[in-house]
Amino acid sequence: MVYPLGMQWPWQRVKRVLTPQEEARLVEAIRRAEQGNRGEVLVHVERRCVGGNALARAMSLFEKLVRQTAADTGVILYVAVEDRKVAVFAGRGVHGAAMPGFWESVVEAVAEGFKRGEPESGLEAAVERIGGLLRTVIPGEDVAGNELPDRVSQG
Repeated sequence: MVYPLGMQWPWQRVKRVLTPQEEARLVEAIRRAEQGNRGEVLVHVERRCVGGNALARAMSLFEKLVRQTAADTGVILYVAVEDRKVAVFAGRGVHGAAMPGFWESVVEAVAEGFKRGEPESGLEAAVERIGGLLRTVIPGEDVAGNELPDRVSQG
């Protein structure tokens, strides 16, 4: 497709939800969460929840962005800021190992940060909780290496 001069490219129309500084803090939280375990963490933030169902959206993004981990030990934390929706989806190597109520506590950490007007601190707390779970259920050296880039995806 050819775009006339002055027309925005498709990726230029996507407005970032987080500032570069907020994103950098979250990437550092992801790196810390992935230390001492064989899991992978991805945070995906967007303005609106495509389709309206946060868990379905998280599952869809998980399949596209996270599923390829060798032992299915990936976790995605999904946040739709304007819709005020949060969901967590984890691969088979992690999901069933969590204690009852754990995933709800991750979602609550995000919600608390937004309530305080400090969304990035809520996201960091949620990622730290995920890291704690990963160190408990799949501890050890990550012999598969860093299977996913340490990043925050934004849509």
